[in-house]
Amino acid sequence: IPLILLAFGSIFVGYLAKDMMIGLGTNFWANSLFILPKNEILAESEFATPTIIKLIPILFSTLGSFVAYSVNFVVNSPIFALKTSTFGNRLYCFFNKRWFFDKVFNDFLARSFLRFGYGVSFKALDKGAIEILGPYGISYTIREMAQQISKIQSGF
Repeated sequence: IPLILLAFGSIFVGYLAKDMMIGLGTNFWANSLFILPKNEILAESEFATPTIIKLIPILFSTLGSFVAYSVNFVVNSPIFALKTSTFGNRLYCFFNKRWFFDKVFNDFLARSFLRFGYGVSFKALDKGAIEILGPYGISYTIREMAQQISKIQSGF
């Protein structure tokens, strides 16, 4: 619900304020899209690139689709035989464990950084200095001032 309300707000504000940024006669974008004359060839590079270079992504996509199809459907029985063999099982275990890089990384690096972040950022800053200077410190100061004022006014 909050995101829907924000979406409606952005649509209507964008519609109402469009003349401030992109309307006729506005100077909002000014020189932000300026291209130096020596770099103008870069703006026109789409038209200067040979067609064969532009076809490389579609060529590799088609080649990848063909390889995936042939591995999954055409060469299925040799791959199944490799998976169920002893060599295939050992190969799978070798690549699956990844020499325990993830475990070493998590135990020695990530965990120490998380502990440091928890100790410094959360405990020392958020729960410590910011709360003392912020909500708890302000409420404590106001409470003490109110008690002092009430003592002065009551004559104690």
